[in-house]
Amino acid sequence: MTKQPQAILEEQNKIFGYSERGIINSLIFNIGEDKNLLREFIGLIKLPYPIDVGEPKKYTILLEQSFSRFGDADLIIIIHYENKEDKKVLFFEGKVKTYKKNWNIETEFGKYIEPINSEHKIRPKNYWSNLFSQLYLKKSLIDNWIEINEKGGVKLLESERDRKIGENKIVLKAFKKLNGCKQNYYIGLIPTLEENIKKFKGKTDFDLHFLSWETVHKFCKDNKLKKVLKMFKYNDGQIY
Repeated sequence: MTKQPQAILEEQNKIFGYSERGIINSLIFNIGEDKNLLREFIGLIKLPYPIDVGEPKKYTILLEQSFSRFGDADLIIIIHYENKEDKKVLFFEGKVKTYKKNWNIETEFGKYIEPINSEHKIRPKNYWSNLFSQLYLKKSLIDNWIEINEKGGVKLLESERDRKIGENKIVLKAFKKLNGCKQNYYIGLIPTLEENIKKFKGKTDFDLHFLSWETVHKFCKDNKLKKVLKMFKYNDGQIY
């Protein structure tokens, strides 16, 4: 007896990924080897201004990469050009609203900036899980690359011990790939709608970009990325 199409579909293996990393991983495994789609994806980043990709020669992508005490990165895209000195790196940190909760860009910025402006400048225990704090650590990694490479670490705050890169060979391999990136971008992939991101007036001492999950979801629909859309459906109510 010939099986009906629906029965065949029900027998197929199914893969699901949880929350922001599940979707990011699915997205990259679907578009990571397509230069045009990658360029289009980066082109979604328009706030506060677009990132000029130009004509890349190739991309290097790192997923869920650890940098020891500088934190993990949800996604890193290194853009290579014919002229090796033109290398760019994009750091992405993803945040979601989580089920039955909310994520507010103004509130999260307040948690980041308040200790900086306080008299004693003491960071609370969960400070480094904040979006802005995580991106600050990635900027510090880039800005202090030479010192970290030579000495193994750097002191960022007087109240803290040195932040070290450690001796893990995979971490060091990824760290070396960041050498020579002269243009660096730090991107928050967030549940805030584009119209509300435009209203955000918070200022940091380094440039930040923002990309909404809403925009990424539309990109997946427009390009018929069925596997990624299944991840959005699986995480319905969790992302944005």
